Amino acid sequence: MFKRSTLSLAILASLASVVVHATDGDTPKTEETSAAPTLGKVVVTAQKREESVQEVPAPITVLSGEKIRDASLQSASEVTRYTPNASAGTTDGHGRPRWWIRGLGTGDQGANTVSPIGIYVDDVYIANISATGFPLFDQERVEVLRGPQGTLWGKNTTGGAINFISRKPTFSPEGYFKVDMGNYANRIVEGAVSDALVDDKLAGRLSFHHQGRDGYTENINDGDDKGALEDDAVRLQLAARVNDNLDANLNVHARHYHDTASYNTVSYGTRPDGTNQFGYSIDPKLGKANFNAKYQAEIDQAGSNLNLVWQLGDLELTSITAFEHFTRDGWTDSDNTPLELQRSYSYADSQQWSQELRLASPRSDRLNWVLGFHYFNEDLQSKNANAALPNVYVPSYYNNVSYDQKTESYAIFGSTTYNFTDDFNVTAGLRWTRETKDIDLERLVNRGAASFGDGHWWQPGNIDSPLIVNATQDESNTWSDYSWDLTPEYRISDNARAYFRYARGFRSGGYNAGVTSQATVAKVDPEYLTSYELGLKSEWFDGRLNANASVFYYDYKDIQLNIVTAVNNQTVSRLANGAQGEAYGAEFELEAIPVQNLHVNFGLGLLHTEFTDYTSGNDDYSGNHFVRAPSVSAVIGADYRIPLNVGGAVILGTDWNTRSRQYFFTNDQSANMRTGGYTLGNARVTYELPGETTRITAYVNNLTDKEYRNHTLPTGYQTAAVMYGDPRTFGVSVTTDF
Repeated sequence: MFKRSTLSLAILASLASVVVHATDGDTPKTEETSAAPTLGKVVVTAQKREESVQEVPAPITVLSGEKIRDASLQSASEVTRYTPNASAGTTDGHGRPRWWIRGLGTGDQGANTVSPIGIYVDDVYIANISATGFPLFDQERVEVLRGPQGTLWGKNTTGGAINFISRKPTFSPEGYFKVDMGNYANRIVEGAVSDALVDDKLAGRLSFHHQGRDGYTENINDGDDKGALEDDAVRLQLAARVNDNLDANLNVHARHYHDTASYNTVSYGTRPDGTNQFGYSIDPKLGKANFNAKYQAEIDQAGSNLNLVWQLGDLELTSITAFEHFTRDGWTDSDNTPLELQRSYSYADSQQWSQELRLASPRSDRLNWVLGFHYFNEDLQSKNANAALPNVYVPSYYNNVSYDQKTESYAIFGSTTYNFTDDFNVTAGLRWTRETKDIDLERLVNRGAASFGDGHWWQPGNIDSPLIVNATQDESNTWSDYSWDLTPEYRISDNARAYFRYARGFRSGGYNAGVTSQATVAKVDPEYLTSYELGLKSEWFDGRLNANASVFYYDYKDIQLNIVTAVNNQTVSRLANGAQGEAYGAEFELEAIPVQNLHVNFGLGLLHTEFTDYTSGNDDYSGNHFVRAPSVSAVIGADYRIPLNVGGAVILGTDWNTRSRQYFFTNDQSANMRTGGYTLGNARVTYELPGETTRITAYVNNLTDKEYRNHTLPTGYQTAAVMYGDPRTFGVSVTTDF
């Protein structure tokens, strides 16, 4: 059923005697029992209340804040490199991630497209995919939940949910400061400070992050434009003990991101001789770009959320009120050549606010439950322009798609667990969601040859030639439906539990923003997923080994597809649905301390995906694979601590992940539009000074300098663009805790 690479089999063979689990990628704090080290307990809130990750009947990967900091993870998308059957490729530096779990995700970068992977920051749902590439700093942990999470986490969690949890203020002084310097002029400065502002009543925490870096490519068209990025973020939190029964936490945060083509993009001609339509020969040399138009992205984010927790006798009431504002301006040379063939501009402005209320009974009750209400409102404005300015290669043209979309959604949900015996319980959850989306869209095109004024080419007011409307949409639609889960769980022994999870999720409907004519204006219906999963969670050898496994089957219907084609030599990404598909696979996750001071983790994902019924026009793509769904993915890591007689320690660490072939598009799965299998490895050496408060780490990422495709895009005129993953990077960091 699955094709395993030789490397994957070698990894499995090497782990025959030492099995490990990726639940917590960090070297855990150990507990001493007769001088024997054990794995520490990892607490999560995956079911909206605190409990051990090993007690949750669902597949969850957890990364601790220490792991994120020590491994120098820089962008939110990097957490998936420790998670089997998950990926989050990005083609815009640290912006615009593409999230996938078990083959479910979306490559559509339209501002109005929601992902089937729900992204949450401190329990707040972030609707705009482009707003989920934020930097990672001062994190408590990250929880990655695989499989439909529609009951407790919302409608748009068909494939899973990822929750980024910030460290909270403390009533005693603490904090950290970190400096990181590396190649490509990479520099990171981040830190946090926390303390009581009013004894036992009010505490504050201020966290900040700055990263600057040169780009990975040089623009040989002008000889000196190497690209760069700057990423700055700050977060202020205030925690108040209002009284004995009420706690409050206010989180105010902001980010500014600037990118000038820092990523690794190479273009090539698709004709047999390597030229494009005009006979222009493109040398696809890694590290060299060749474009003549502006490449830049500017992102600004700001928001706040207020979390209140009341203790009402034995019950707990939680309120989460949040507001988020996101803007993005982006310019690209769409053809990635020094010829004047294409250029593009995109703008998005999203304002969302949400309110969630949850009432929960004690988890220890024989019958325990969570009831909740969620409200969401978003106002989204978007503009996208494409043009070819007057030149000798192609006729000049101009088009502009602008729209205003308003979304209002509310849901009621509940989940209850009944313990029939000490060893057997059943959890059942149900959520009803109603959502309304209004869109006002207009597409302008030039009539005759386009001519441009001296100002900004992307603004309609700067086009001297007449513009006509060739597509409009003024529409309102409401969708409502149920999602649910049913999970019986049986305790086999004191250290092993088996569960079966039957769940249904859906992703709400929407609109195709990639219109090219009135005929392409479309409403997209909701998609539905039914999941069947059997899992096991267990602990062995007096707490020195955790071993988890799961097998699953997905029945996927009315799939919302991102179809990418070249229309009139312009790259067009449109959203459509109606296809059917299936996915099935298995995951194994293990974690162990085989000997004192050695911590090892391993995760293996096996996956088969297929569109069972997929036609578009006269084309039949049935039998194609899901996007970014490798049949084999494996992660392995180890940390070995060597105590020094003079105090302190040396810590040796490494982690590797391997993935088999992946496809970038649902329709075109030819050799040019996919990536072969690859393996990436990272290594680090840390000197921990006596006192264990200061660490000096030397690290290398992509140790073998592996060249691998992160994305490929048809750009028209018999030209394509390849976005490569990060090359080998290295550096030194110093971290001090206080």
